[in-house]
Amino acid sequence: MKRIKKMALGMALAIGLFTGSAGSCYAASSSIVAEITASRAYGKFVYAEAGHEIKVTVYYKERDARGSVTANTISDVQHGTVTAAVVSRNSPSGYQYTWGQAFGYVDGDTVASSGAVTVQ
Repeated sequence: MKRIKKMALGMALAIGLFTGSAGSCYAASSSIVAEITASRAYGKFVYAEAGHEIKVTVYYKERDARGSVTANTISDVQHGTVTAAVVSRNSPSGYQYTWGQAFGYVDGDTVASSGAVTVQ
C-alpha cells in the first residue's frame, strides 16, 4: 500500500511540474511572419501575452525602373489587450520589392525575427 501511495504522489508531482512549466512556456511564446513579393511587403507579429507594447517592423529594399535600390522600413505598434501587430505596404508605381525581413518587439526588446526573404 505504501508503494502505491508513493507512486501516486510521484505522478501527481510530475503532472503538476509539467503543467506549470507548459503554462510558462505558453506565456512567452510568439510568432512572426514576413511575406515579401515584388508588389507587397507584409509582416505580422503575435505575442501570446496581453498587456505589453507589441511592435512589428519590416525592413525592405525596393528597386525602381532605372535599377536604383533604396532601403526603408514600415512598422505597427499596438498596446493594451492586443496581442498582434500587422503591417502591410503595396509598392508604389514603378517600384518592386527585392528583399525584406521582419522583427518583433515586446516592450522595446527584440524577441522574434523572420528569415530574410529575397524576391527574384
